[in-house]
Amino acid sequence: MTQVTLQMMREYLERFGWSRYQAVDEPFEKEGMIRTGWRSSEAAEGYVMSIDPMVEKGCLSFKVHQVLSAPLDSTPRDRLSDLWLAMSYLNYRIILGKFSYDPRDGEVRFSVDMPIDENTFTYEQFTHTMGVAIKTVEQYAPRLQAIAKGEQTAQQFIEQDLEGDIRQMREAFGGLLRELLAALESESGGRRRSDIDDDLREV
Repeated sequence: MTQVTLQMMREYLERFGWSRYQAVDEPFEKEGMIRTGWRSSEAAEGYVMSIDPMVEKGCLSFKVHQVLSAPLDSTPRDRLSDLWLAMSYLNYRIILGKFSYDPRDGEVRFSVDMPIDENTFTYEQFTHTMGVAIKTVEQYAPRLQAIAKGEQTAQQFIEQDLEGDIRQMREAFGGLLRELLAALESESGGRRRSDIDDDLREV
């Protein structure tokens, strides 16, 4: 029997430092769900998150709702196409979690779904999942919103994202190269000092 409960999620949230949340019942489900959220600054609107232990389905779902809204009947087709392309690219790129689009009302949300079949869910797994959800939404939601507003195309977004990857790889390689050179210089200096000591002993 799975050990993941709503009470466990409440305890984990409080341990995580989030005291503002609401536990609500869900019809036809053994466990209810938790509604909470965050905002990166006082001026930001913030995001609403639900944590739903769906025991009957063996799944624990973290959902960030209304990342943006792009209704089918009021959003230009080219923007919708760009938005879907950008989301497809992100879903291909990211390891954990996914962006999804609801054609009924145009909601875009981000979710991380974890299997909980007859096993517990540790606090470390909880913090990892929360971190993924928060970081991914903070990083990509504004850029997806810009695409939905027509301020950027999917192609521009993808190119910029890939350029950022290349830049990070260059910086990482540069740091590794500097460390390697420093190690070689240190080893070379040590050898020179050893040779000098040998010469002095011979004298």
